[in-house]
Amino acid sequence: ADAVRWFMAAGGSPWAARRVGHGTIQEVVRKTLLTYWNTVAFQALYARTSGWAPSAADPAPADRPVLDRWLLSELHALTDQVTQALDSYDTQRAGKLLSAFVDDLSNWYVRRSRRRFWQGDKAALRTLHEVVETVTKLMAPLTPFITERVWQDLVVPVTPGAPESVHLSSWPEADLTAIDPELSQQMVL
Repeated sequence: ADAVRWFMAAGGSPWAARRVGHGTIQEVVRKTLLTYWNTVAFQALYARTSGWAPSAADPAPADRPVLDRWLLSELHALTDQVTQALDSYDTQRAGKLLSAFVDDLSNWYVRRSRRRFWQGDKAALRTLHEVVETVTKLMAPLTPFITERVWQDLVVPVTPGAPESVHLSSWPEADLTAIDPELSQQMVL
């Protein structure tokens, strides 16, 4: 159901005629939803393996490696842009932004941080957890079922007082002071 919802809401203009078939839905699953799911599974596996759970002892964002700070900067920019898109009822733009971010998260951040996860690096685990939690909230209006499952499996067990559903959680707010355009530009190079 989420793949069809994503395709209809994020795959193009709602008024444009589109053909829906197994191939197009499989592409949505492969490009976005499966990548998101695999990133969540990766975080859950290494958090569980190292016995990690979010705590006040985790490094503050400013004390984390540059790759973590870049990802958090991109997350805040994404949150701002997706919020603006959804406030304007532009689900297509929101979907494209989320798809691109999920791709960067999986194929850039996670791949370049694997050794850190293997070693149980608290900064990497905390960063990925924060990002997955926020992306889950941002994706929830478009993919309510998969995001609810992620919320129940990844957030509720380790976050005391977490809302019982992603759909009852507060919408994430972008911290515009956490966005570092210079760092983003350096990473593009």
